[in-house]
Amino acid sequence: MSMLCEEPVRGRRLVVPRRPFASMVRLMVILGFIVTAIVHGRPGMSLHGTGLAVAVLTVACALGWVGWALGTWWLPDGAASTAVNAAVLTFGVLGAVLTGIAPATSAVAFPAAASLVMGIRTSTAFATAHASLLMGIVYLASAAAGHLDYSFGFTALIFGLFGVGLGRRSYVLRADTTERLLEETERLNVERAHAAALAERGRIAREIHDVLAHSLSALTVQLEAADALLVGSRDVERAHNYVNTAQRIAREGLAETRRAIAALREDAPPLRALLKALADSYAADGGDASIEMDVEPEGLPTDAALAIYRTAQESLTNVRKHAPGAPVSITLENTATLENTATLENTATEVVLTVTNRASDGQSSLATSGGGYGLTGLHERAKLAGGSLDAGPHDGGWRVRLTVPAQSPPTLGA
Repeated sequence: MSMLCEEPVRGRRLVVPRRPFASMVRLMVILGFIVTAIVHGRPGMSLHGTGLAVAVLTVACALGWVGWALGTWWLPDGAASTAVNAAVLTFGVLGAVLTGIAPATSAVAFPAAASLVMGIRTSTAFATAHASLLMGIVYLASAAAGHLDYSFGFTALIFGLFGVGLGRRSYVLRADTTERLLEETERLNVERAHAAALAERGRIAREIHDVLAHSLSALTVQLEAADALLVGSRDVERAHNYVNTAQRIAREGLAETRRAIAALREDAPPLRALLKALADSYAADGGDASIEMDVEPEGLPTDAALAIYRTAQESLTNVRKHAPGAPVSITLENTATLENTATLENTATEVVLTVTNRASDGQSSLATSGGGYGLTGLHERAKLAGGSLDAGPHDGGWRVRLTVPAQSPPTLGA
């Protein structure tokens, strides 16, 4: 498994890939350099003066090179960063001195490799200062040893590998940035999918509540009434009527389930027919429902149309619970709001549903039933459709008023 060497770079951590194979190659290179230096230097080898200095510097540079190779292999990341940089600085500076005093030994490999490595591992400013220092040491050492004619070629090599190091560093940074962006994009996609799943679950939960709460509540009322009449055979005929009503409500519940499935499939319900069916169902239960409706809105978003229908349905269910038999008025109208009254332009059209019921002396046995999620679900629907919902007492009765935009909001880039 490849290991990683991390360096802090301007508040970030630069990830430089390193592998044991690369360390082995570095060790073989330094071994070959030492063998070559011994073979070529044996005839004129001297342990005095310049010869001793060359030998000491060669050994020191070789040890630094080995520290660089092994440090990126064995040491932990944190320790490797410090130890490797110290090793590279050591053989780079000492190698620059060795290059100046012994140009024929190919010692320029040490400062050249150091400028390349530091160009990759450290910041641009530090790497530039380091390469400049190495080129200056080579020039000064060459001038002091009388080998100034070699210095220009050596400094050019150091500078060239320094540029290669900077290019490699730029590539690593771009690759690191790309990887981070891909990870962030993947994380955002997961969060979006999770949010979409939660939104869909909420939508399904609202549909289940609106369908089952309406149908099952009405069924419970009818069956409880039939059971009460059948006890002791007090009024079988009326009990039979309640059972028939329960059957009708069950059939309507099945139809309502199909409508809910159609809504979940983004099929917009026909508002005029659906509201009329709600009013007829309420009238069949002994109530009085009137409908006032303008021309059915065209291009009404699915969420808005469904919010209108569910609001009317939940309102009638609540009337059955808390004010059974009370007269109900359902009004659906278009309203125009002028955003620029001076030029009469940019007219924003809204659709307003108002469900009002009068007070009733009676109260259903289901007045305290339910989990209290009806109005909460209606508020959620209104918000998702970009509208608002108001519900509260009105003229001794109760009024629910829903306002939704008649058109979908513009999307980005439209």
